[in-house]
Amino acid sequence: MRSTIEDGVIIFDEVSLVRHRMNNLLQGYNVHVYEVSQEIELFNILANVGLKIGLVIMDVGNDANKGFRILSKIKEKRYDVPVFILTSNNKREVFARGIAEGASDYILKPFEDTYLLEKVLFTLNKKHLMKEIQVNSNSEIVFDIQSYLNTEFKKAQKGKYDITVLMSTFFLPINTYNNEIENKYIQVSDMFYHKFKSDLWDTDIFERYGSQIFIGIFPYCGLDNVGKVQKKIKDSFEAVKKGKEELESFHLAISTITYPSESEDTKGLLFSLGLRMKNEIDNIKKNIVP
Repeated sequence: MRSTIEDGVIIFDEVSLVRHRMNNLLQGYNVHVYEVSQEIELFNILANVGLKIGLVIMDVGNDANKGFRILSKIKEKRYDVPVFILTSNNKREVFARGIAEGASDYILKPFEDTYLLEKVLFTLNKKHLMKEIQVNSNSEIVFDIQSYLNTEFKKAQKGKYDITVLMSTFFLPINTYNNEIENKYIQVSDMFYHKFKSDLWDTDIFERYGSQIFIGIFPYCGLDNVGKVQKKIKDSFEAVKKGKEELESFHLAISTITYPSESEDTKGLLFSLGLRMKNEIDNIKKNIVP
């Protein structure tokens, strides 16, 4: 799979070895790589509207607040450019914060070359194919979740209806998280995702975020209908697990938040949703019999 149109990919990481590794990985794919280690370099490139920037890959770093401030600034300057977060922090709060600030995906360090390459090339190719978001049963969507939600929230305000945003994840009841576990999640992610998506309505958005987190957006779904949506997801999950011994240990967590009935904070809504899901996971783990 190779990109047919040359794209610029900015690799923003203080560690030169990581930048060089990703640069070498993208050689031969008609991709122009910009290696930057300083914030000022990053925004000088983004400020040049003549450059065709298709993706930013950035390390959040040890100072997560600083990293997410930069991410938020990127989305303000070039909201249409997808951003991947690189992080060695495996806490779910980091993933939730990334969603809230507009990241398109996250990649856990240390990462596998093939895994990163597939994500990058998929994003670049999909971006060229889509002039606007199109929803149908035969296509997947790559888009900025926060920007899309902001548009939908404005429609909801004008039309005076509710939108429910759902976050779900499957997980193993363990306290460690590493690349071995990540690879296991990747192996089963497609099975859950395609079943979830096929059982929902064509008019709704349901997409992946990372290897095991899914985001659903349900216009005209108020608090009285949230239970129906959750039941569909749970039933789909159990249907996939049925008769598969290798999936017996997996659990499902679902969190929802409804705009504007439960929250009118459009930017903080996804972050709140992520924290709700973390609490749901913690509660499930407490009730699991060893």
